[in-house]
Amino acid sequence: MTIISLKDFILTGQFGQIRLGSSKDTIIKYLGKPNNDCDFGSGLSGLNYLGFEFFYWTESQKLSAIQNDSLGFLFNNASNSTIFKLNKKVGIDFSIFSNAQNLTFKNLTEYLKKEHFKFTENENAEHFYTELRFENGVTFDFENWQDDLKIDRNYLKLNGIRYGVSD
Repeated sequence: MTIISLKDFILTGQFGQIRLGSSKDTIIKYLGKPNNDCDFGSGLSGLNYLGFEFFYWTESQKLSAIQNDSLGFLFNNASNSTIFKLNKKVGIDFSIFSNAQNLTFKNLTEYLKKEHFKFTENENAEHFYTELRFENGVTFDFENWQDDLKIDRNYLKLNGIRYGVSD
């Protein structure tokens, strides 16, 4: 089984052997058959692997972005392990998060600082979320689209990891 490290993805922007500009065929060869392949009708299409989405330009079939905006699903469905199985061929190692209890903004930023990750904290007023941006452009965002939007950002839970440009 191929194991892809989320820590390596955060540090390098590479998802195993997949990087921005990789072809759709390369992604499928490396990760196996996707759960879904969708043409969004906007010049952009996407492959989905249990929440990991690989957006590619429809015409060139080159990868433009990688994201997972349902990390809670990943953490809750790893069968008491730090490896989440995408399929029989590929697993995702998310052990980087095993020491960041409850993955709130406060706990995660404290952990990342302790581990000497270099990142900035950004507020995205347009989309109403807070993000952490690593030096290479990988970002974490946090759930905060609750009805009242008055929740202290320290208690917001990690929502997604993203890299690349999808528009």
